[in-house]
Amino acid sequence: MTAQRILVLGSYPVVNPRHGGQLRLSNIVQAYRGRGFEVRQASFFPANPFYTDHPLGAADVPLPPAGLQSWKGHAAPLIEDLASGEAVAQDEARLAALERFAGPVDWIHLEQPWLLPVVQRLRERGAVGAFRLVYGSQNIETHLKQAIFAQYKVRDGQPLLDGILALEQQSAAQADLVATVTQQDRAHTLGWTQAPIVLAPNGVSAWTSTPTDRDHWRQVLGPEPFALYVASAHPPNVSGFCESFGECMAALSPVQKVVLAGSVTEHILSSAWYAHWGPLNARRIHPAGVLSDAQLSALRDLAHTFVLPMTSGGGSNLKTAEALHSGRHVVATPHAMRGFEAMADLPGVVVTQPGIPFAQAVATSLLQPQPGADAASLARRATLTWSHTLAALCDAIEAHSRKS
Repeated sequence: MTAQRILVLGSYPVVNPRHGGQLRLSNIVQAYRGRGFEVRQASFFPANPFYTDHPLGAADVPLPPAGLQSWKGHAAPLIEDLASGEAVAQDEARLAALERFAGPVDWIHLEQPWLLPVVQRLRERGAVGAFRLVYGSQNIETHLKQAIFAQYKVRDGQPLLDGILALEQQSAAQADLVATVTQQDRAHTLGWTQAPIVLAPNGVSAWTSTPTDRDHWRQVLGPEPFALYVASAHPPNVSGFCESFGECMAALSPVQKVVLAGSVTEHILSSAWYAHWGPLNARRIHPAGVLSDAQLSALRDLAHTFVLPMTSGGGSNLKTAEALHSGRHVVATPHAMRGFEAMADLPGVVVTQPGIPFAQAVATSLLQPQPGADAASLARRATLTWSHTLAALCDAIEAHSRKS
């Protein structure tokens, strides 16, 4: 069988992946290449510094943010992803450039539904050939956007939600293969498609740190055990943290702390929740902010407890895979364990409701020794790596290709 040629379309660059969606898309590309597929990857995204201040791929296209603030006459915050598909689909020059970059392909992998209008235009134009379609669903986007609209008190958001739902349904209906990250999402998607649905959970890449980086953080943070929360500025990450620790951080003693890493940091520190008990919270939160991979790896290796305070959002969370893979104490909400429910009985894992129970569990974990690492738990944690979680997706493409 000749190597399958795949064009992977995404909504963010993956040369320097930082947030969860970028990491998933990057690892999908790597998994495909690892199977010997010929892969071209192209992304369209708003031209904000989070993306443009870092290296971009040959077919990464930053889009002017001013043109992405509304969709079909309906304006709302954080809809650049929805607006991008229509913007690119109507741009003849960008479509032609994408066709030249891709060449003839056997498959297009559409990660999230946002660029479905681009896929449809490519099919109409025919320049890349009669391709098959993989729809990679990271979560049920309609539910996620509905939660974000509620958080931002968006009025008249229903036409936008209707449009997102239509995109999700059409992406699944037009696909030859659908990949979801959780069984819950798979069940939700079953009614939208006749195509096979593959479970391709989120995973983790192993990390290593240097003694120098670990010594740096020991000097900064001191000798006391600390908890670690790593997240992007995605709104549910901010609200989840605030909701999970209750009214404030008072359940932790003054010598206990949670280290915040990632772009979530500044948003938690600027929230009304943080300000209401500012001095108390400041004694128990250390803001590390956005870090290099090396610095973050050192923090992961030193963390006594990983906290997973998710209360909304769809799909599954890559930070859950990282926490479970660490072998350290993990305190998670039930929502954070979506897709990883089978791992809830690993040593050191506590799943509890947000609020006082969650905060108290974090405080208690910081007083306990690290959980033991037996052979069985090590073997189970090994299944969390991307090479395991994405194997079924690659298998399905190979099997489908053999039938064609």
